[in-house]
Amino acid sequence: MAQELTNPHDRFFKETFSHIEVARDLLANYLPPEVVAVLDLNTLEAQPDSFIDADLQEQFADLLYKVTLKNGQPAYVYILLEHKSYPDPQTPFQVLRYEMRIWENDWRNGAKLRPIIPLVLYHGREQWRVATDFGGLFSGDEALRPYWPQARYELLDLSDYSNAEIAGAAHLRISLLVMRYILDPALREHLADIFALFHELSESWTALEYLRTVLYYMGQAARHLQPEDMVKVVQGMLADEGSEIMQTVADHWIEQGIEQGIEQGIEHGLQEAVLDNLAIRFEVVPPEIEAGVRSVKDAEQLRYLHRQAILVKDMDTFAALLPEN
Repeated sequence: MAQELTNPHDRFFKETFSHIEVARDLLANYLPPEVVAVLDLNTLEAQPDSFIDADLQEQFADLLYKVTLKNGQPAYVYILLEHKSYPDPQTPFQVLRYEMRIWENDWRNGAKLRPIIPLVLYHGREQWRVATDFGGLFSGDEALRPYWPQARYELLDLSDYSNAEIAGAAHLRISLLVMRYILDPALREHLADIFALFHELSESWTALEYLRTVLYYMGQAARHLQPEDMVKVVQGMLADEGSEIMQTVADHWIEQGIEQGIEQGIEHGLQEAVLDNLAIRFEVVPPEIEAGVRSVKDAEQLRYLHRQAILVKDMDTFAALLPEN
C-alpha cells in the first residue's frame, strides 16, 4: 500500500476498507455465518502487503487481514476487489496464486501456515458466472477429482443485491452502493439513496472525510455521471446539515476546476468553474455577473467565489461579492 494509487477503484476500495470497523462490518455481514462464528473479528488487523501482479493491478485490488479464530489459532482473511466491468474466468486461478504467495511469504519468514479465507468483491454490471473454486476450472473423470485442489473463495456479487438488501452500518452501505452503481448509468437515479445515508454517520468529521472520498471516486470513475447531478443531489439531501458539508462539495469542485483548467491556465479554469456552478444553481447567469466573474484574475479570490457560488442563497447575494469595476 506504499505505492501511489492511481486506479480510482483501487483507491476507493483501499481508502474504504482500511478503516478496520468497515472491514469488520463487511465480513460480519457477507461471509457465511458458519465462518463468522469461528472468527474473533475484534482481533482483525490489516496487513501492509499486496500480492497482486503489477500487470493485473487494473483488474484487481487486494487487502489482507490477520484474524484470530475463536479457538486461539491465527488465520487470514483476504479480500480481492474485481473491478473489471465483467467477470474474469481466470479469477479462481488468480485467487489461488495470491494465496500461494501469502503462504510462501510466511514460509520464508519461518511462520506456521494458517488458513486463508478469500472473499472476492465484484461490482461489474454482468452477473458473475465464474466458478467459485479452483476445481471448477477442471473437467475429467471423477476418479481424478482428488488430484485437483478445490481452493474455494467466497463471492460478494453486488449485481445480485437491491439497495434494500445491502446490509451493514451506514459507512459500509454507502461504500457498497457506490461500488454497486459506479459503472452503471443508473447511478444518477440512486444518488439520493446514497447521499441520504450520510445522515446516519455518527460523527460529522467522518461524514465529511468520507464524502470527499466518495466525491473523488465518482468524479474519477463514474463515466455516465455529470458533475451537476452530484451537486444538485448533495444540495437537496445534505444542505440542511449546515455549511460544512456544502463547503466540502465546493472545495471538491474547486479542485476539479483547477484540474480541468491546467492546460488553459488556472485563472480561466476557475472562472469557468464559478460560472458553471452558478448555471447549475440558478440556470441563467446574467451578462453583468459573467462579466464580473471574468474580471477577477486572482486565483484565491476565484476559489472564494467558486465556493460561494454553491453556498449563496440567491444571485443578488453572489453579485454583492463581486468587485466593483
